[in-house]
Amino acid sequence: MITKSVAELRGASIFYGWWILMASMAITAYGSGVFQYAFGIFFKPISGEFGWSRAATAGAFSMSNLEGGIEGVVVGPLIDRLGPRKVIVAGTILMSLGLLLLSRIDSLLAFYVAYVLLMGIGYNAAFHDATIAAVANWFVRKRTLALGVLTCAFGLGGTIMAPITAWLLGQLGWRTTAAVLGIGIAAVCLPLAMVVRHKPERYGRLPDGDPSVPVDSLAGPALARQSVTGERDFTVREAMRTIVFWQLAVGFGLRTFGAGSVIVHQVPLLTDNGIDPQVAGVSMGLLGFMSLPGRLIFGYLGDRLPKRFLLTTTYVIQAASLFVLLTATTMEQVYAFTFIYGLGWGASPLMMSIRGEYFGRKNYATIAGFQQAIIMIGGVSGPVLVGWIFDISGSYQWAISICAAAMLAGGLLHFFARPPKPPRLVGAAGEGHHHS
Repeated sequence: MITKSVAELRGASIFYGWWILMASMAITAYGSGVFQYAFGIFFKPISGEFGWSRAATAGAFSMSNLEGGIEGVVVGPLIDRLGPRKVIVAGTILMSLGLLLLSRIDSLLAFYVAYVLLMGIGYNAAFHDATIAAVANWFVRKRTLALGVLTCAFGLGGTIMAPITAWLLGQLGWRTTAAVLGIGIAAVCLPLAMVVRHKPERYGRLPDGDPSVPVDSLAGPALARQSVTGERDFTVREAMRTIVFWQLAVGFGLRTFGAGSVIVHQVPLLTDNGIDPQVAGVSMGLLGFMSLPGRLIFGYLGDRLPKRFLLTTTYVIQAASLFVLLTATTMEQVYAFTFIYGLGWGASPLMMSIRGEYFGRKNYATIAGFQQAIIMIGGVSGPVLVGWIFDISGSYQWAISICAAAMLAGGLLHFFARPPKPPRLVGAAGEGHHHS
């Protein structure tokens, strides 16, 4: 039976996937701006107040990546089964509670509980996994472009939230700033979550706004096999048996090793080089802004050119930019770094889209969760290793050079990541075509 909301979706003149995309962008912008970009701004005030080492402080960011890898295996199937909206609501509440607890911490353990268990679970589930899956499910032919637009929210989140956080911290202190951000995230993101819907077939629509599915077919399980002619449809087990599953996961992990380290250590590195702390904080927002052209450019190209070659290109660009960061002592050099690195950061929509292209929509979030369990190894080890090398050497020189090498190795893996031979193709007639 079709509810009124389903009927409204079917009769809408504007494809509802675009509304989901816009709501997901706003949700992601707030969440990523606070969780990722603001961490570097909170880094020195918190570690300085308690006298923690940089490795210990950065460990919270690394542990949140560890948690993200673990929860992805659980949350991915929940998103595929329950839909992304419920996950976004639950994750937003956890994120809000985590920020409120962060404003009250008095120990390293409390800091880890607030950032890793509450904020980490909330962010990874709601502001990353669920929003990406929602958009990936509503687009196929235009998936890379749609995900490119969505991932602009990660950049916009930094552009908007990093300067706001830096200003609030200067005016109110880090504790009150954390509380304000926690209240704000619930007020903004919970209403927006109500816009998000699960797969379009449930509402008699097809991805990309293609002609609608007959209403009578909504009750049949064959609907999922009618979506898009020739769409790849792997189970999790089938995907994990392919070489390319592991090439992609390890390559993403190597990129995350470097990128996660930069997010955590950029502001400390720049202030060590003589850049004013507030200006260094603003540079995080600038980095987010400068990533927008790369996300849109590679999002557009990703629907037209082989994604694996484009991925390799972005990794090389990012690796080259890290050597600019190491020697940045003036704002002109900071601008050069953010421009080059931001362009390479355009890999994000390619990473999300190639997973859908190679393995399909049916188990998208679940497969993403299993890959995330591998990717998180890079996210966990990178920030802590970089902090540890700094603690023993007093310099970021070797640590950042290792990050660049990891990105180049990831690019090489993706260069050879050819599309897998699908166990079956999904046809419009609803029949699976099996291949030996």
